[in-house]
Amino acid sequence: MERKHHTMSLPTPTKSEFSHIRSRFYWGVILSLTLTSVCGYQIAWIAGQFDDVTQKQLLAAAASAILVVAALYFHGYLNPFNSCWEKRPERERMNRRLVLFPLMFWGFMLTYVIGATLIYHVGSAALTASDSYIASLQFGLIQLLAAIFIGLPGYFYALNKLGRLITLIDLNSVQVSLKSKLMLLGGFLPLLTSATLMGYDHWSTHANGISISTETVLVWTALGLITVLATLLSIRGFSQSLQPVQDVLHVSGASSHRDLAQLRPQSNDEIGYLTQMLGRLFRRLTDQSAQVHAIIDTAAEGIIVVDEEGLVDTFNLAAEQLFGYRAQEVRSTPLLWLLPSLISDSGAPRLVDDEQELEAIRKDGKKVPVSVRVSQFQHSGKTLYSCLVADISQRKAAEDKLVNAEGRYRDLVETAHDLVWSLDANCRWSYLNAASKEIYGYEPEEMLNKKLTDFIFPQYAEKDAVAFADLINGKELVQYETIHVDRNNVPHNLSFSARAHFDDGGNVLRITGTARDITKQKAFEKQLAYQAEHDALTGLFNRRYFQQELERLSARVARAGAACAIFYIDLDQFKYINDTLGHAAGDRLLVECAGMIGSHIREGDLLARFGGDEFTILLYNVDQERAMRVAEHLRSMFENYKFLDDGKAFNVTCSIGVAMIDNDSLTADECLSHADIACNVAKSRGRNQANLYNPNDRDQDGMAEDMGWAARVRETLEADRMQIVYQPIVATKNRVINSYEVLMRMRCEDGTIILPGGFLPAAERFGLIHSLDRWMVTQSITRLGQLHAANQRVHFAINLSGRAFEDATLLPLIRELLQDSAIDPSTLTFEITETATIANLSAAVKFIGNLKDIGCNFALDDFGSGFSSFYYLKHLPVDKLKIDGSFVQGLADAPVDQAMVQSINQVAHALGKETVAECVENEETLKLLTQFGVDYVQGYHVGKPMESIGIPITPPLSATLQ
Repeated sequence: MERKHHTMSLPTPTKSEFSHIRSRFYWGVILSLTLTSVCGYQIAWIAGQFDDVTQKQLLAAAASAILVVAALYFHGYLNPFNSCWEKRPERERMNRRLVLFPLMFWGFMLTYVIGATLIYHVGSAALTASDSYIASLQFGLIQLLAAIFIGLPGYFYALNKLGRLITLIDLNSVQVSLKSKLMLLGGFLPLLTSATLMGYDHWSTHANGISISTETVLVWTALGLITVLATLLSIRGFSQSLQPVQDVLHVSGASSHRDLAQLRPQSNDEIGYLTQMLGRLFRRLTDQSAQVHAIIDTAAEGIIVVDEEGLVDTFNLAAEQLFGYRAQEVRSTPLLWLLPSLISDSGAPRLVDDEQELEAIRKDGKKVPVSVRVSQFQHSGKTLYSCLVADISQRKAAEDKLVNAEGRYRDLVETAHDLVWSLDANCRWSYLNAASKEIYGYEPEEMLNKKLTDFIFPQYAEKDAVAFADLINGKELVQYETIHVDRNNVPHNLSFSARAHFDDGGNVLRITGTARDITKQKAFEKQLAYQAEHDALTGLFNRRYFQQELERLSARVARAGAACAIFYIDLDQFKYINDTLGHAAGDRLLVECAGMIGSHIREGDLLARFGGDEFTILLYNVDQERAMRVAEHLRSMFENYKFLDDGKAFNVTCSIGVAMIDNDSLTADECLSHADIACNVAKSRGRNQANLYNPNDRDQDGMAEDMGWAARVRETLEADRMQIVYQPIVATKNRVINSYEVLMRMRCEDGTIILPGGFLPAAERFGLIHSLDRWMVTQSITRLGQLHAANQRVHFAINLSGRAFEDATLLPLIRELLQDSAIDPSTLTFEITETATIANLSAAVKFIGNLKDIGCNFALDDFGSGFSSFYYLKHLPVDKLKIDGSFVQGLADAPVDQAMVQSINQVAHALGKETVAECVENEETLKLLTQFGVDYVQGYHVGKPMESIGIPITPPLSATLQ
């Protein structure tokens, strides 16, 4: 069965209870005094002590006077205790009252006994002197016995009432000894009782003439001794029980819990049990105190305890480390020295609900940011304040760093040209940066809480819904292109990148991302795509697109069997008009001819400008007869056409070659070659004719010569008789040659050297150009690797044909050769003419980009010859520009050419590109180019092509250059 332990405690009395206690105390004391006098008189009356009425009256008056004085004195005896509820208790005064109470109580009793005895003696005039003294002594003994027997209950009753008030003060010492109470009750009172009984017995027997026997006196004496001995032994045992407590109390100074924990019982009574319980209690308090001190000493935060005046009492190890003081240095010093902004006007720390962040002052005067929590508590009747102080320097530094980072991030985001945005789970805008104004025409605040779908271009709504569904399912959007409309309903091409953020349950919290307005980029790409497929002058499809379409058509015809036709149209009088009337007239003639041809063919047929004055047409789904009718119609139309310039009319005719595309056709190149041959046959037969390709035409007129060149090129390649030569490129700054342009030569069986102009057109026309490009690249890189292995760090510039972009095997070959030869790719520069690059712009950009990824350089050859050179230059990632030789050859005598060269050089340098001037043939031209700041020069004046390279060469004319 579980025992329930109840802790008995005596609560502090309230003010109303105090009034009740004071009343009981007062009447207990007065009643004791009153009963003592009444009973003393009564006993004296019974004993026949009174003979005179006057004597009785005097005694009654004296007793009344003493009672009045006692009543007045004890009426205000407990008034000091009343201050506990009105003001600060006067504890010393109350302690003195308690100590004086036994003396005052028994003093009034003794005053009464002595006073009553003296009055009685004075009033015994009828008796003899000896009888008077004996009677007075008897009367005094009777009053003394009455005072003792009747006063003791009142005395103990008053002590009990005073004990209820002890809770209001702290005892300075033991005020009523338990040993004195034991001696009084166990020794003195029994002894007095037995003496009283013996006296009464003597008075009874003495009245009958019988005296007290010796045996009676001996028995009384023995009983008295036994009573006193037993009482002394009890007091000794009681003293032994209290000895542990007294030893602690008698130690000088305050006793610690550790001292009090040493209490051990020395008796088996209640006091021994209480002593044991006190020892256990103080041992527990000692352990708790040790734990508290350990916690305080090992706490990570500084702990400072101060009093009401702000003086430091406790200063733990963490506080020492934080402030740089030892605890002994700051104890009893003002907290104001350490935490000045924490102190209130009263000197005590300010109390707030949450932590305070302020600056602390270290011993070295350095200010440290800290956080402080202040709490108030009571200890031993005093108000104390505990301050938990933590160093937040690192946190503040991290916060400052975070704030700075957030500021930088916000600055970057807010000033970014790209849109930075976030959506909530319902796809409503929750954040947009300032770029929203440029894209949508709205301020960011105007778009907040609006749905994304409100801005989607209607035709893209379904596509965007699918994309965002994938996004919510965890897929990221990377450069997703869509179209949104602004506040004026103007569409904008946007590229979105986004990702969704989820909670632990997989629910979408928000979607964040960026968007870029690519409207201009799309327009430019569209323009590039158009320019890549169209001729810049006439707006017709260009040669590249025509050849691609021809390849698709030849493959389709081979599968389906439908017959088509290809026309090759060459203007007969174009060179005459171009040379006579100028390039502007020639360009206008080409535009008019393109419009005329386009208006006389079907909408579905394909018309292209194939070359300078050459046009090609693809006629779909036509037979040979109908194709020839169309060709004859076009020829007739040109025959009747008059070109007007400055009031003059010029006849312009054309030669048309027709080739059928059917099941017998092999490749697109063969189809084009057949039409070209037919056109050449028509020109050789007197021009202004339309001629259908006939295989027998190969041996007619000049075609045999062209096809012969192709055969010779093929034979030379197979026999490995192709040759490379090296033309120096001179740096204008230091006049040293460390770079060479690699050129191709064809060496015939008889040793004759053929320049590229003699065999490249035939090679390009009959599909051998890619083989020549690959041979050129292989020979050049292999030779450069050999030179580098011999520690000759030279650079090569390799010429490629205008159709190199179409060779899918060329780039892998370059990578493989570079890897095998282990040369630095930056020592290689590939050159392609500007016109070929612009004619195949999109392929050129891709090809150049791949070369630069490998690490090679790229140069535009013959720069300035194109119609829109500067327009395309900023979009091409080239490294060098080779200024067209037509501007350089007559530079010394042509101010216009000088202006052109200077402009090209300045624009190139502004774009971070180097310039090379070719065809430098005289000293004056060289000096002008050096003056203009052109980076490199080449030409016969500074170095002719050489068949071999030894070491880097300083040209013989270096002295002249300087």
